[in-house]
Amino acid sequence: MINKVTMVSINEPALSQEKLGYDEAVRLTESEIKRLLKSAPPIIRPQTSHLAQAAGKGIRARALLACAMDDDHRVIRNAVNAAVAVELLHLATLVHDDIIDDADIRRGITALHVKFGSKLAVLCGDYLMCLALDMASMMKVTEIDREKVGNVLPSYFKEICLGEIGELSHTGNLDLTEKEYFEIISGKTAALFQATFHAGYLLADEPLEFKDIYIEIGNLIGIIFQLSDDCLDFVSSRKTVKKPVLIDCSRGVMTLPLIYALKNDQTLRKKLEQGIAGQELKDAVIAAGGIEYTQAKIEEYRSRTKQLIAMLRSETKRNMLEQLLDKASAL
Repeated sequence: MINKVTMVSINEPALSQEKLGYDEAVRLTESEIKRLLKSAPPIIRPQTSHLAQAAGKGIRARALLACAMDDDHRVIRNAVNAAVAVELLHLATLVHDDIIDDADIRRGITALHVKFGSKLAVLCGDYLMCLALDMASMMKVTEIDREKVGNVLPSYFKEICLGEIGELSHTGNLDLTEKEYFEIISGKTAALFQATFHAGYLLADEPLEFKDIYIEIGNLIGIIFQLSDDCLDFVSSRKTVKKPVLIDCSRGVMTLPLIYALKNDQTLRKKLEQGIAGQELKDAVIAAGGIEYTQAKIEEYRSRTKQLIAMLRSETKRNMLEQLLDKASAL
C-alpha cells in the first residue's frame, strides 16, 4: 500500500495555493522525487533507493512547470505535485522498458532488473506507477481543477501502454511503414509529453483557446524527442547517453532511420534477415541516409513547434519552452 502520510506535506489545501518561482519549483520537484524514492515502504525501498542514485534530465517536469507559470512567472505549489507525478510515471516506464529491452544500464547505473531481478523490477515499476497516479488524484487546487488534473495522467497513460504494445507487436517487422511508426511513437513517447503540457496548461489557468496549442506542442516535442533518441541509438556512444546503444536494432525495434535505410538500400533487408553486426548496420543506415532523413524530420517538427510556441502569451514562457525544445532535439 502507498504510504500517503509521506506526501501530505505538499498536498494540504493551504500549501497547494502557495506560489513559487520556477527555479524553486524545479528544486522542490527534484528533492521531492528523491525523498519519495528514499522513503518508500521498507519492502520496496532497496529498489527505489537504487533508482534515486541517478537523476534524469527532468525535461518533462521542467516543461510542466514552465507551462504552469502564471502571468507573474510563478507556479502554484500543486504544480510540483504534478511534475513529480509525471517524472515518477516516466521512471516507471523506464524500469519496464529496461526489462523488455534486457538493458543492463540506465542513467549511468545498473538497471534495476539486473541488480534485483526481473520480478522485483516489474513490481517496483508498478509501485512507481501507482504512486504517480495516487499523487495526481490527491491534487486539490479547486474541486474543478482537481477533477481535471487528476484525470489527465490516467487517460494519457493508456495511450502510452498501447504505444508500447504496438512497438512490441511489430518487433522484427521489416515491412513497418513510416506512418505506422509515427502512430506507435505518438503513444509510446509523445503521449506523456502531451499529458505534461496538458496538466501545465490546466494549472496555469490559461484561457480555453490555448488548450489545443499546449497539447499539440507537447505532442510535437514528444515526437522530436523520440526521433532524436532514434538517431542517438546509431550515432552516440554508451558513455555519452549512459545507456546501451544500438539496442533498438538488436531487439528488432523498427525506428525511422532504419525504416528509411531499408527503402534506399536494397541489400540491407537480406543482411538483417541473415544477421548483421552492429557496426555494419550502423554504417549501412548512415550511408543510406537514414540519419539525415530523420534529422530533416526533426527540423520539420521543430519548425512547427516554434510556430505554436510563438502563439503563447508570455515571452518568458515562450523562451523557456524554446530552450526545452532545443534540448529535446539535440543530438
